[in-house]
Amino acid sequence: MQRSNCFFIIFLLLNSSFLSQYRYTDSLFNSVNTDNNRVFATAPALNNPYTGESTTHQQQLTFHLFQPENDTLSHRPLVIMIHGGAFVSGNKENQDMMEFCKLFAQKGYVAATIDYRLGMNPTSSKSGERAVYRALQDCRAAVRYFKHNSEDFHIDTNNIFLIGSSAGAFMALFNLFMNEESERPASSFAINNFPPNLDNGPDLGKLDAIETNLKNSAYPKGIVSLWGALKDTLLIKSGDYGQNVFLVHGTADNIVPFDVGNPFGYSVFPPTYGSNPINKRLNKLNFETETYFVPNEGHEFYGVLNGNWNPSPNSYWDTINTKITNFFHKIHKPLADFSFENFDTEVHFTDKSIDAAKWEWDFGDSSIGNEQNPIHEYKSNGIYRVTLTIKNSIDSWDTVSANLEVIAVGVEKNSIPNSFELSQNYPNPFNPSTTIKFSIPTVTNVSLKIYDILGNEVANLVNEKKDAGEYEFNFNASNLASGIYFYKLQAGSFSQTKKLLLIK
Repeated sequence: MQRSNCFFIIFLLLNSSFLSQYRYTDSLFNSVNTDNNRVFATAPALNNPYTGESTTHQQQLTFHLFQPENDTLSHRPLVIMIHGGAFVSGNKENQDMMEFCKLFAQKGYVAATIDYRLGMNPTSSKSGERAVYRALQDCRAAVRYFKHNSEDFHIDTNNIFLIGSSAGAFMALFNLFMNEESERPASSFAINNFPPNLDNGPDLGKLDAIETNLKNSAYPKGIVSLWGALKDTLLIKSGDYGQNVFLVHGTADNIVPFDVGNPFGYSVFPPTYGSNPINKRLNKLNFETETYFVPNEGHEFYGVLNGNWNPSPNSYWDTINTKITNFFHKIHKPLADFSFENFDTEVHFTDKSIDAAKWEWDFGDSSIGNEQNPIHEYKSNGIYRVTLTIKNSIDSWDTVSANLEVIAVGVEKNSIPNSFELSQNYPNPFNPSTTIKFSIPTVTNVSLKIYDILGNEVANLVNEKKDAGEYEFNFNASNLASGIYFYKLQAGSFSQTKKLLLIK
């Protein structure tokens, strides 16, 4: 074989792992397109410096948009990032929010980081409540804006998610659970004290008073609350829209208490209900909730201070990203399932998946297919590991595997071998599946196992009594990393081990 051909084959082997990567869980897109400082709403904002609730100016609320470059999918989930800063500081360029956008766009999402109105009187609990309510109105306006303009940004309106940090997490939680006009805080209505003071201000309007031309609903499919809280867990009702909540919090947080307490330990601010009581309430009402509560960690424990690296992300950053990735994928993925029926060496497969639009079959004998309900002819008897991978209309995916045994009716069994023999697997190197053959001359208990280079068992292909004969089994290593592995045959007193090489 010519050297150039050798290099070409090695290149394919080393890069074939790309074939097992999927949108939404893996970073498929190296480059991301950004569209900066787009306007999603205009609203009356407090003047800076603060001179009271009545002195305002019109503020354009903007966002940065991130999309995977050269992506041809027509509709994709959207993740909206909402920065922290105690409702008085921070902006859409906070480093954690920007990095979230890049990471999720590389996975195939549309991602946006938004600004919202800031400002309050830190000596007034009413001013603080009004600041939260204004920010909630802005958050709802952003969701409605993206739904209204979904075709322009290629967004699937059924799968919009929020990630909020600190103040942004308040907004995400309130977006789900302060969803009725009757739940508005009294301070959000007009305040007319006499004699007048700084709290005097206009009625802030209904929940969707900002950009009333946007008629879509303001509810997301799910939220991630990073060290957030609610004013009261009684806002959470069994009939609320939001059913998918992921709560992240350090139990030693002294900025936004994990349990019930005053933010910053400052008595002017009314007590809030942190992630622990929120989780208890959600569980009581049978909501789909996930948590990541870290003992003895404080606020923004993945390595930021007020949303900016301090000085860099730590190991919690990767952990939280992985957990959020899996949380979102679980919500919008289809559910793979299939059954099969043997007709001699011909096997009829029936797809039983939910929400599938595309099918990818690996029949376990180096054959593949993409029909919904395929019929496959196996050329020899054996046990085959069949894998079905499905995708829905937004290319979210799921996979399921099952073993099937093919025994041809009316075909004479293999002649009885003269001795025990374990053959070298083929192909070798392989990716992701290979065939292992062995022969046994008598009825005996047979064990065929796969081990990693450290001697840890990673797969158990056979563990039962077998008749004398020749056997072959397919080993699918799609869930293993590249490297050297060993397969060991134990048949009665016979034992033999051989090496195989997985290259992804």
